[in-house]
This record gives sequence, structure tokens and C-alpha cells, in this order.
Amino acid sequence: MIDHIHLQSYQFEEQQFAAWLKTAKGASFMAQEQQQLALLMPRAFGHYSVYLGLNAKLSSSLASPIKNALALTANIQLDGHAVMDPHQLPLANEAIDLVVLQHVLDMSDNPHQTLREASRVINSGGRLVITGLNPYSFWGLWRQLRLKHGVPWRANFLAQRRLKDWLTLLSFGDFDIKPVYDYSPAKWKTWPWLSYFTNPLCAGYVLSAVKQETRVHLLKTHWRNRMIKPNFGLAGATRQPSQNKQSLETS
Repeated sequence: MIDHIHLQSYQFEEQQFAAWLKTAKGASFMAQEQQQLALLMPRAFGHYSVYLGLNAKLSSSLASPIKNALALTANIQLDGHAVMDPHQLPLANEAIDLVVLQHVLDMSDNPHQTLREASRVINSGGRLVITGLNPYSFWGLWRQLRLKHGVPWRANFLAQRRLKDWLTLLSFGDFDIKPVYDYSPAKWKTWPWLSYFTNPLCAGYVLSAVKQETRVHLLKTHWRNRMIKPNFGLAGATRQPSQNKQSLETS
């Protein structure tokens, strides 16, 4: 019952976000996000990739070394290859080399479960790409002050540092974050050093992480414990002569 409620909530939010992408601001934001995704795709290698969320069908057509791409959405109207529940992915364990979550965490009311599912299906060395909205941007400020309503202002707006902490617990590393929707004045772009101040204020981000290989570490006994210590107070076992040896001696 709880999973069904999560799915219904996600389906509703996905439909609302899809409608927002048809607006001028939504289309401009997504265009810049697609550019950042296109730059990340050549880093992925393997056999299978899965794209979830907004623009999944469009993103699955980006140039990538991985040729087998699958687009999954929660609504049939969004023209995906299949319908899915992001909280319970219909995929085998460690079977996918690349998973792209386009604002799936922003729309989900249980982002922890969504991340666990993504981690479950990615194999060791596989890549996870997440697009999200930045809570420390002007958009995040408008959201906190409740100056804006509806989509995307009611999204989760997960902080990049918080997301990295979650992923670290799931054995992810090698993080790379790219800004999306830099609305600073065009003249500022002539000064590259200003990017250190403008990038953290961008409306969104694209985060890439690699699933680390899980290794088993054998615990070795400390050298002090390996030293032979006498067992004081305990009588040692005495070896009794066998009957055959006694009979030979008497004879």
C-alpha cells in the first residue's frame, strides 16, 4: 500500500514537471541540462544503460559508448520504452553499467529508496548520473521564501553535499558535478575566475559518481597473539607407551 502511494505521488509530479518543460523557462533549463549530459556520456562504458525520469527518451539517444539504452518513465504519455516504479526497478542486481536519474529524486517522496534501487542495479565500476535542483541558488531562495508556487518550486531541492554523503554510504565515489542554468550576466563569462562564485548559484546541477568495487579485507592476527604462550597451571598430556612396545620389551 505504501509503495502504491509513493508511485501515485511520483506519477503526478512527473506529469506536472513534463508540463513545466514546455514553458520557456523549463525548456531553456532542460536544454542546458542536456548539454551537460552530452558531455558526460562519453565517460560511460559497458553494455547496458538505463535512463529514468524527465526526458528519458531524449537522453537515451545521446551519443555514448554504451549502445543498449532503455528509457523508463512512470507515465505512458511520456513516450518511454517501458513504464516503471523508481522505488522498485524491474531490473536484476548489478546488471546495468549506467543509470541516469533526471530529476527523479526531486519528484520522489522517498529519495532514499530510489537511490538504493539505483545502487542495486548498477554493477561495480558502473556510473550513476543524477540531475537535480540546487537549494542554494536563487531558485532555492525563492522556494524557501515561498515566493514561487507549483512546479518546480515544490521539488525536493537536494543539496549536492547531502547527496554525496548518501552516495558515499552506498559505495559510490569519484564525484564530478557540473552546473546547469547559469543565469549570471553574459559579460561575467569573459572572466573565468568568476565561475568559482557563479557555479554554486546555478539553478541546477548534474552529478556523476562511480560505484566502487567492494573488496573483502582479511583480518590478520596480531603478531603478539601469534606467539606461543605456555599454559601455566595446566598439566600437559602424557604419551602412554603402546601395548605392542611393552610386550617386546618384556620378551
